[in-house]
Amino acid sequence: METTTDPVEAQYQIDMAAAAVGGTQEFRKRPIISSLHCSSAPLQVNGDSLEAALKFAEAGVPIMFMGMPQPGATGPATLAGSIAVSNAEVLACLVTSQLACPGSSVIYSAGIAAFDMKTCTRAGGGPEHALTGAASAELARYYGVPSLVGGFVSTAKKPGVQSSYEKLTSGFPAVFAGCSMIAGIGLLCDCTVLALEELVIDAEIAKIAFRLAQGIEVNDNTLALDVIRKVGPGGNFLAEKHTLDYFKREHFLPDLSDRRPYETWLKDGAKDIVKRAKEKVKTMLEKHQGKPLDEDVQKEIQEIIRKADEKLAEPRKEESR
Repeated sequence: METTTDPVEAQYQIDMAAAAVGGTQEFRKRPIISSLHCSSAPLQVNGDSLEAALKFAEAGVPIMFMGMPQPGATGPATLAGSIAVSNAEVLACLVTSQLACPGSSVIYSAGIAAFDMKTCTRAGGGPEHALTGAASAELARYYGVPSLVGGFVSTAKKPGVQSSYEKLTSGFPAVFAGCSMIAGIGLLCDCTVLALEELVIDAEIAKIAFRLAQGIEVNDNTLALDVIRKVGPGGNFLAEKHTLDYFKREHFLPDLSDRRPYETWLKDGAKDIVKRAKEKVKTMLEKHQGKPLDEDVQKEIQEIIRKADEKLAEPRKEESR
């Protein structure tokens, strides 16, 4: 996901992405980036940001317009009122993109979090963010477009109890509402800080939310009456093929949460979830080997960056004079 408020920068980002997939035509068939652009509440759009968005749209890049009024500050204090402001902003941008580039791929987006009257900050981890995200996902479905909303967000300054409960409460309503994409995992301090251990913890929280949304499947196989008759009173189901077939589908199997007995946990160092997450991050960074781009592609991208540096430095030189 790319973002810029400069249409010149947008073109260089497009050029680099196209180089990575084999050229402009291949990129148009399979764009590997999308672009996020925020409106300016209430009821405004930054001109340069919109021009950058249209540059992406022209190249076939999916673009998302995010409304972010803060209820009580840049939007009405009522959630419905701020959703109305956000909806107007997003629809205005979507219409503009279709007028400029008919048929361009668009994503309805919103990140509506209350303005905390005690601290005068954005309450990204608050329940209001969750409710407005779910409502925005419903609006996107009504208009027939994909959605991206803020979720799994926290105002906590470090991983821990506050970040975990805020992440879950701000994330799962959007999951239940069927949002196409949710942004926020790994981020703290209202999306201004990235912590890799939080990214690992949030992945676990997100899987829990999706398991809750999955619900309980009820049919002849899942009711398992024939297996119950076979095992009978006092038996157990561990050795049954039905258990092997279904436990991975029905049960949430954590990657990070520690379900071992207390004594085992204690002997292993009594590590809390943040400590375990840090260890997992270290292991992943040591073992993961990303596939590098071909050398000729790397050279092409470096040349694009060189040209961009020269071009974008020109306005700064003029300003310094």
